[in-house]
Amino acid sequence: MQLDYNEKAARRHVNLTANSDLINKVRSEKGNLSALFEQAMLAFLAERELIRWKNENQVSFDSYNRMIEERGPLSEDIGFSL
Repeated sequence: MQLDYNEKAARRHVNLTANSDLINKVRSEKGNLSALFEQAMLAFLAERELIRWKNENQVSFDSYNRMIEERGPLSEDIGFSL
């Protein structure tokens, strides 16, 4: 899922607090804290977008599930079986 945001937007300083042991371990592995923070923000936003999409489409999911319960899978209508 591609998130809609300006990848070329100016960088901005932020103040964060984090577990000092984790910070030390990441730094000892030459990890980029800024990049990890951005990856975490992207993962958070992707999860929120997925939740929003599921909520917006729940009526369709419910309708499809009712149809399957009443008629069986569409593959049965065309004689397809695994």
